[in-house]
Amino acid sequence: MNLTKRFIETAPVGYHRDDQCSGLYLKVRPTTKSFVFRRMVSGKQKEISLGSVKKITLPVARSKADSLRALDGESFLAEVEKKKKPSEETKIEVVLFKDAARGFEKWSIESGKWQELNKSHKLYLGRLKNHIFPILGERDIETITPNDIAEVLSRKWKSPQLVKKLRGLLKQIFDWSSAKGFFHHDNPASITGPLKYLLPSEKAITKNRGALSVEDLPSFMKALHEHLNGASFCCGFFAILTATRSGTARRARWEQINFEKKEWTIPPDQLKVSENGYLIVPLAPEVIDFLKSLEPQEEGLIFTNSKGRILSDTIFSRVPLEVPGNWQDKEQSLIHNKNVRATMHGIARATFRTWAQDDRLGNDNKYDPRVAELCLHHKVDDGYGGAYERNKSFLRRREMMNDWAKYCFSEIEGRSS
Repeated sequence: MNLTKRFIETAPVGYHRDDQCSGLYLKVRPTTKSFVFRRMVSGKQKEISLGSVKKITLPVARSKADSLRALDGESFLAEVEKKKKPSEETKIEVVLFKDAARGFEKWSIESGKWQELNKSHKLYLGRLKNHIFPILGERDIETITPNDIAEVLSRKWKSPQLVKKLRGLLKQIFDWSSAKGFFHHDNPASITGPLKYLLPSEKAITKNRGALSVEDLPSFMKALHEHLNGASFCCGFFAILTATRSGTARRARWEQINFEKKEWTIPPDQLKVSENGYLIVPLAPEVIDFLKSLEPQEEGLIFTNSKGRILSDTIFSRVPLEVPGNWQDKEQSLIHNKNVRATMHGIARATFRTWAQDDRLGNDNKYDPRVAELCLHHKVDDGYGGAYERNKSFLRRREMMNDWAKYCFSEIEGRSS
């Protein structure tokens, strides 16, 4: 590309060649931008700094590059040596970890990996601020070792899911930094390297979110149905019937519902695993009737708080506590030897998944486990992928979601499963 003033102002991290002037590059680091000249001599590439973009203009940089290109090989090498002052021969440009992390953040947005301030971006910022920057933020990225990564992860060892997320995030930052020339060692966050020998030997106990047993679900749904006196309860009822996550259900919009086709089309940014693409949820007749009872609008959020805004996750998560009855996860309570209350996520997701393979109901012979995973918008690695795979099983998913709704309603209004 031909370097321009406008491009120089917004150029991403990396090297950018000027096609108008052979050998001239714009070198962009997380905190600096400069012009450099590169030339091969005796099979080796040499680089000379021409100056910061704050000190010289593009025409001046091109003029300097032209002069260097006109030199013979021996004279050019002499110029390279002349540029090396004794105090600078061992001087290494320091890139702080926090600057590399911000560079990766900027690249992720520009490349389309994230949308600015979407859920993935906010989680990234929160994890850096709360768990990583306090330890690594001000460190020269070149000095960070597996021991430092182990320190970050060990502090959160009792939260295995968070540990997994933090390690994956760190690995991506170091991979990106290596690609951009800021880090020149093996990835310290790789679990196949020294890191695996530095983490705590005791295995953290994974605590699943409390769910209900399959046999308790109809009673809970009956109690919840009799308690639909607020948006959070209605949203919880909808989330269970559709087996969706809290954030997905809370952000459901009327324009996403097709009453004629009995479908709910959820865009990727409303899903936890956005890279799996959009999801079409088949809506059972019971769900359609429930939504119609809420006086549908042309557009806007289906479930809102008193100010017309999205429900908070805190209010939504309190639903099982406020529905009359003692709703406990019996299995988890036995494992941990204490009462583990059922959660909205556990009921809508784990109870559904258990029901889908319950042999007492004969579901283990009736439903394909793969279809249940697709209903939950989990990635299924079986030779298919993306929207094609989800649409391929749409009829089977509709059958499953219809039967799930019937089971949820089996104690409501005298219905039987």
